[in-house]
Amino acid sequence: MDNGADSYRRFLEGDESALTALVTAYRPGLRGYLCGIVHDWDLADDLTQETFVKLCLKKPRDKGTASFKTWLYAIGRRTALDALRRRKNADVPLDDCFSLADDDTPEAAVLRAQTNERLYAALGTLQPQHRQLLYLIYFEAFTPAQAAKILHKSSRSVSSQLYRAKEALRRVLREETFFDED
Repeated sequence: MDNGADSYRRFLEGDESALTALVTAYRPGLRGYLCGIVHDWDLADDLTQETFVKLCLKKPRDKGTASFKTWLYAIGRRTALDALRRRKNADVPLDDCFSLADDDTPEAAVLRAQTNERLYAALGTLQPQHRQLLYLIYFEAFTPAQAAKILHKSSRSVSSQLYRAKEALRRVLREETFFDED
C-alpha cells in the first residue's frame, strides 16, 4: 500500500490530519495536470480543490486496482472533463499553465525560461490527448500502465499513442529549430 492509500485509509477512519497530508503531497502535481487539460490556472485550482472536496464529502472507496496517485488523477481528470463540458471553452495557451523552477544562476534561469517557453509552446500545438499523455509520463512520472488507467485506455493504445505523441512533438520542435542541427 503506498503512502497516499495509507493516508486516505486513515482519513476514512477519522484522522483529519491525513487529509492535510494528502493535499500537501498531491495538490501541486494534480493542479499542473489539470491545468494541462483546462488551460487555465484559476480553473485548475478550483478543479483541484473540487477533487479533494469529493474525497472529503463523497469518500469514495479506492478499490486498490491502481496506486492512490493514479486513482486520484483519474478522479481529477473526470472532474476536469465535466468542467470542460460545462464551459465549452478551453483556449488559453498551454505556456500560461506552467511556472518555471528557480535556478542557481540568473543565466541558467534565462536559458531555462527560453527553453521551457519553446517546449510548452510546442506542447500546446499537439492534440489534447497527446499533450495529456506526455504530461502524465514526463512531468508526473507515471508509467504508461498508470497513464492508461487515468485516461481510461488500454496499455496497447497508450503505447502507440505515446509513440505518436513523441513523434509529433519531435516534428514540432524540429520545425521550430528547437534542436541545433549539426
